[in-house]
Amino acid sequence: MTGTTVANQSSNTQSLDASDTMALKIMLVDDQPPRAAILERALIDEGHEILCRLTSAAGLAEKVHSSNPDVVIVDMDAPDRDTLESMALVQRDIPRPMVMFCNQDDEDLIVAALRAGVSAYVAGETDLARVRGVMRVATARFREYQALREELEQTREALAERKVIERAKGLLMQRRRLNEQDAYSTLRRQAMNSGQPLIQVAQSVLDYAEMLKAQG
Repeated sequence: MTGTTVANQSSNTQSLDASDTMALKIMLVDDQPPRAAILERALIDEGHEILCRLTSAAGLAEKVHSSNPDVVIVDMDAPDRDTLESMALVQRDIPRPMVMFCNQDDEDLIVAALRAGVSAYVAGETDLARVRGVMRVATARFREYQALREELEQTREALAERKVIERAKGLLMQRRRLNEQDAYSTLRRQAMNSGQPLIQVAQSVLDYAEMLKAQG
């Protein structure tokens, strides 16, 4: 694409493996059928499959869920707020690499699109010769973002579990007059004997304490 190309997330250069050039299943959203037909032909010539072609982003999340595309391409002269919100819903519920082609080289619109989860924003006249490169950048950036997102979620879950275990330990230390090591050993022993994860045993201890408290 001529004009401005903006990739979402990190700007670090990454090597692209063989999966970057494989045939992709694509959902194309374009409010101008003649232009969409040209872009569709360019994508097919690159070996990709067009699952469906939409004229608006209305209900996009549901359509992505039912069609399960590898990439979503939105090609519009002036995407409105509803379009950006629909794209944000996709990234929240069923994340996919998303590419936006737009004639507007507007900073506010670019920022809004990236916040909505667009992997690559391409402003200016459509240059079909660069379609392949844009697709590779979008899928690479998406994988990078998803890896960071999953790592963050795992960290949050681990922290939440640690808090539950610490609370259960504190309760055992208070109720049974145990030191910290003995309280932790008690939880671990119960987990081993019951075949349950440590976090599940810790939560059971807290739940039982709450039940006794409710009973007065």
